[in-house]
Amino acid sequence: MGASQPAVGRPSSGMTSSGMSTSVRALTAVAMLAGFYLLALGIVAALVALDVSLYLASGELRPALLKIWAVSAVIAYPVVRVVFLTRNRQDDRELPGLPVTREEQPRLWAAVDRISERTGIRGPAEIRLVPEVNAGVREETRFLGLVPGKRHLVIGVPLLLGLTEAELEAVLAHEFGHYSNQDVRLAGLTLAGRTALLRTVGGLHERADAHQAKEAAKLQAKADKRLAQGRKVSAEEATGGVDRVLAKLFTQYGKLYFRVSEAVGRRQEYAADLVAARLSGRDATASALRRIPALDAAQDFYLGHYATLGWEAGLLPPAGQFYGGLAHLLTDPERRAELDAMALELPGSEPDPYDSHPPIELRVAAVEALPDDGRGASSTAPALGLLHDAEQVLAALEVVSLVPEAARKERVDWPALVHRSLLADCRESTRPLRDALAALGLAPTVGAALDAIDAGRAQELVERLPLGPEARAATGRAARELARPVLRGALSGLTVLALVDAGLTGWELSWSGPARLRLPDGLGERLTTALDAACADTPDTTALRAVLTEAGLPAAPATVTVP
Repeated sequence: MGASQPAVGRPSSGMTSSGMSTSVRALTAVAMLAGFYLLALGIVAALVALDVSLYLASGELRPALLKIWAVSAVIAYPVVRVVFLTRNRQDDRELPGLPVTREEQPRLWAAVDRISERTGIRGPAEIRLVPEVNAGVREETRFLGLVPGKRHLVIGVPLLLGLTEAELEAVLAHEFGHYSNQDVRLAGLTLAGRTALLRTVGGLHERADAHQAKEAAKLQAKADKRLAQGRKVSAEEATGGVDRVLAKLFTQYGKLYFRVSEAVGRRQEYAADLVAARLSGRDATASALRRIPALDAAQDFYLGHYATLGWEAGLLPPAGQFYGGLAHLLTDPERRAELDAMALELPGSEPDPYDSHPPIELRVAAVEALPDDGRGASSTAPALGLLHDAEQVLAALEVVSLVPEAARKERVDWPALVHRSLLADCRESTRPLRDALAALGLAPTVGAALDAIDAGRAQELVERLPLGPEARAATGRAARELARPVLRGALSGLTVLALVDAGLTGWELSWSGPARLRLPDGLGERLTTALDAACADTPDTTALRAVLTEAGLPAAPATVTVP
């Protein structure tokens, strides 16, 4: 599988697109994969050799030999069982993402075909769109990558939303660099070793955990019996037995395997990046590299603060906007300035020997150090223009990628989504205060809360609100100081809820920052002062009642008598 982003790094001296030959890389991958199975065979062979040599040395079958053989079998069994007999579960599900045909998306396919023609490399048979900030290649090879097969290209829709056509071309050229360097075929060897190692280590730890749990239960029963007899409990602890030891052994080999294989992967990234720079230009490649980390951060922020804002309230953006709404964030002037700043100031990081990609700042530096090819940033047209009927495509992607529960959500426009979601949050956050008022026999309204405060029952309300351990343990003035912000926050929420329910205010969508509560001029400052006064040591609700009355809300005493 290709990179999660086009990776450009600082090539080692003399590194070219074929700096490490295919044969050397293939040999390395095969040797590391063979080494894994040889390690397992070596353990079993050593045990068999030991058993045979002991038998030959003794000259007869003794009870002690049977015990040694039993121990050998205990050690050899999990190796044979987990390494050689456990088959990897085949996942027959369709590949993730939304496949797009030539007929459906002629411009996107044409862009891919142009790169294929310029490189002379056989292009993909299928293009799939995915919701991640990702581009990658995959080939259905056989015989551990030695026989080529059907090729797939994956393109993340955030790249289409956030990059120009020239920058996207650089990303795709990088992926064709993997094709040209035979990386996707060699990936079969690397993946086979990675899968076998992870399956083996996981299986051994699973067996060790089960063994440890049984052993712990026996030790506990033994300890209970000794305690009942008035005897000292043994300090013996449960372990994972031989399975745990074997898991640690294979883990150490796994670390070596990953260090070597990922080092090869980094060289592959370097070579593919040189292909991207040669085909699409230095500046377009560097620009894409700089923008992708910022785009990844923007996507995470957008999904968390916008697309899923109404999830708990049963709401989603309009069809096609769950992913497509990212474009609103990217085109907002303030957000765009933030993203441009992130692209210019890449974070520094130490190279990770277990990462197949060099640090992004090294990749950018390597590309920008290449000679100026005079092509500049080339086309600045948005890459989304390559998609025909983009809104419909993005809606189809939602169908195949969102969890089934999404189909049961109500689709509403962005203003309604923001307002209704935050209103639902407000209702939920004020529930403790409304429940506290009901427990005191009062109506769950802001007017009733003010009546309770005026009647000296604020402490009774506070005691029913969710306080932290420190606030509950405090006494005297410290208790009042810790409880005041809790009461004030609850009263503020209930006041806002009353204003919203009366249709006097609401939340407004903003792509530049958090949603804003729409209040008449001057009311926000007055409301802040009034809430402070109502929750003071000597509470005064007059100002808050006046604010509510002027807003058209009744703040008369509750109908229930307050003792």
